[in-house]
Parts: sequence; structure tokens; C-alpha cells
Amino acid sequence: MSSLDKAVIVDNEKDSVILLQEHAESGVPKSLCSPSEQKIDISFSFTNSSPPLRISEVSILSIVLSSVMGLVVSILLFFVSGDVIYAFGRSKYNEYLLNKTVEEGTRPKIDISDDKLVSRPLVVERLKKILQPDRDQSYYYLICGEHGTGKTTLTRIASSEVGCGVIYVDIPANLNELGGAFGNAINFALEKVSVTGQWLRKIKSDVDAPKFSEWEKALKALRHASEVYKAKHDKPMVIVYDNVSHLVHENQKILDILQDDAKHSADDRKYIAVFVCSEGSVPRRMESRSAWSRAKTPVMEIGDLSKEESMKYLIKKRDIKEVDANKLFDLVGGRIIELKTVADDFLAGIEFEIIKQQVLNKVEKKFNTAQLLRKQLYHEVGKKVIKDLLDSKELGFTTFMEFFDNYEEASKVLETNVFSYHPEKNTVSFQSQSIEFYIRENAKIFNIFPSCFKIIEVD
Repeated sequence: MSSLDKAVIVDNEKDSVILLQEHAESGVPKSLCSPSEQKIDISFSFTNSSPPLRISEVSILSIVLSSVMGLVVSILLFFVSGDVIYAFGRSKYNEYLLNKTVEEGTRPKIDISDDKLVSRPLVVERLKKILQPDRDQSYYYLICGEHGTGKTTLTRIASSEVGCGVIYVDIPANLNELGGAFGNAINFALEKVSVTGQWLRKIKSDVDAPKFSEWEKALKALRHASEVYKAKHDKPMVIVYDNVSHLVHENQKILDILQDDAKHSADDRKYIAVFVCSEGSVPRRMESRSAWSRAKTPVMEIGDLSKEESMKYLIKKRDIKEVDANKLFDLVGGRIIELKTVADDFLAGIEFEIIKQQVLNKVEKKFNTAQLLRKQLYHEVGKKVIKDLLDSKELGFTTFMEFFDNYEEASKVLETNVFSYHPEKNTVSFQSQSIEFYIRENAKIFNIFPSCFKIIEVD
């Protein structure tokens, strides 16, 4: 048989095998097949005992891909399960730390040595009463006072002495650090995103998802902790927001959110908020909003030291002679931060006249900023306000505003720290004793005569 004939036979046998396979799949009985097909079937059955037919490259690729995908899924499941367990454990641990912190209280540190600290027991006791609300209290607090009156120190003392259930949050000047300030107050890291969470953030688009800042997450955690605390102690916890004046100029929206949350929490008796500020613009803004309906009125105000307290500080704590102490008090009054500064300078050997000029120069810059000096925008109206304040010590807020052409002008001058707004009595006065001292030393600028001056002792 020629090679060509052999090739034809082989090809015919291959075709018959394929035909038999098609018959078998379609259910055609073997008896109906042709003799040649039956013969090939026998040889086909016989060849099945030999090595299997060759698998195509596509089949091999599919098997490899399936194996790889299975391995990847297994690895993902391993890491995801471990990551979820870690995240869950971390969440529970943070919750434990938060509840423990609320139980014990923040107890902020006092950075003033006892020999420099001016004791004000009446103010501290009043603050401690605020920090210990009863079960059904339904209002929040605003505590005001000029910069340098000792609000922060006194608030920290009261918070530390009360301890349990008091969370103290010091609002930073840099609002980018606000989340960290909340984190420090509640004793745990606010952002602990799991590895899985980071992957999902990259894969999934969060365009439509609400964004929460770190301080908002902390506030949410505090709401939950307040429920736990009240269930255990049958009274609300307290959150103290110190230095909220940092918010009124940089981000009023945050102040509004905190005030709204304080109002809702007071309604629900969950926690009591205490806002501490040093600028009149804070109470004026808070008073203008509907959330003010749940604020405790009148507002508590922390003022300067009395003359007796000031003299005791200068003579007993700073060891300054009485005659010199009187001069220093007459210059700056009972504003503790200014009193400490002039006492430091005096004890450093600086002559009183030099100290006085330094104080006057500092005050003159405030008058310049307020445009109250000669040939400045508010000089004429300023003279009228100053004369009336020298006569009566305080002016009603409305009376003060009526000196100006509009509310915006009055507010602008009020924010320059020449005059001070007192929300407790809704009045306006000189911002400090040093302001009045400057006016006495420069009476001609404001057409003030000696008969207009009264000896005013700071309460």
C-alpha cells in the first residue's frame, strides 16, 4: 500500500471517529452505524486506553487563571478577616478608653505654680456648681471674660476638682489641630482606618458619601459615651469648650454646629455643654441664633481681681512694697495677666516710668486700630462715648450702639479691645483699667477735663 493510500485511510478513520461521537451524543444506536463506522468505533474504544487526547492551549489558560483567582481570593479572605477582627478590636478598645475617660474626667493640668497662683475660691465654687448638673438639666452655659482675667486657669481648676464626668476640650488657635484637641480630650486616636478600609477607599468612589471630620467623629463618640454615663450615674456628663473665641473669626460654622449640638443635647438631657470665651463677638453671635433658647441666662462673667485681691497678690506673693503695688494697680488694675507682667518688669529692676510708658504705647495701638485718635474716622463719636463712660462707668448696649451710624460700625469698634461688651448685664465699659489710665494721661486728645474723672475700682 502506498503512503498516499495510508494517509487517505487515516483521514477517513478520523472522520469516522468524529461521526461516531456525533451519533453517540445525538442518541443514534450503534447498530444503525455503517460497518466501517462500527469498526472504527472498536479501534477508538481500544485507543482510549492509551494516553488522553491533547488539551488545547485555551483550556490550559483557563485552568491556570482559575487557580490564580482561587489563590487570590483565599489570600484576600485571609487578610480581610484578620483586618476586620483588628478593626473591631480597636473600635471596642477605643470605646473602652472613652468611657473610662468620661468616668474619671479629663482633669486638665494647671501650668501655674502655687506661689504665682491667685486663689479665687468664690469663682471656682460657682464653676464647680455648673460642672455638676442635676438629672433633668435642660440648658447649656456660656462663660465670658476678657483676655487675661484667668478664665482658663479657673476653669481648669474647677474641672480638675470635679473630675468625674467632665471632658475639657481646649480649642486650638490653628483649627487644623481641632481634631487632635478632641482626640487628646477623649483619650484615643480618632482616625484608625483598617487596611481593608484603605483599599476600599481607593477602589470605591465616595463622591456621594457624607464626609466627617475628626472632631465631628469625636463629637459623635461623645454623644454615645454620654448615654452610657447617664445610664450609669443618672445625670448628664459635661463637655467644656475653652477658648471658643478662636472659632468666631476663623470658622463660625464650627461654633454654630457646637452650639446647635449643645442645644439638642440639652433638650434630650444627654450632656451639658459649657462654652468659655474671651471676646464679646462670641456671645453676640450665639445670642442671635435660635439655639440660644437653651442657654442659661444671665451669662456668667469672670472679671478682674478686686483691689484687695490685687494688692494681696502684689504684696504677699510678689513681695512688692505697698506704695509701689498701688502704682502698679492704678496702671493696669486687676487684670491678672497685665498685673503679672508689670510685676515681673518691676522686680527685674525696670523703673516704673518706663513700665508705664510701655503700657501706654500698647494701649495707644488699640486706639489707633479702633480709629479713635485725632483725625481718624471715629474720633468724634469716640469722644462722646468716652465722656459718658467716665461719667457712668457702664453704658447699656443699645445706648452704645446709638452713638454710631450703624450696627456694623459699632461692632467694628467694639472688637478692637478699647471697649468691652458684658453679656451678663448687656452693657459696655472700658476694656481694662489701662485703657482708662491712657485716657487720663491723654485727656486733651478727647477733650476731657479733670472733673470728668472718677476713681473707679474694679469689682
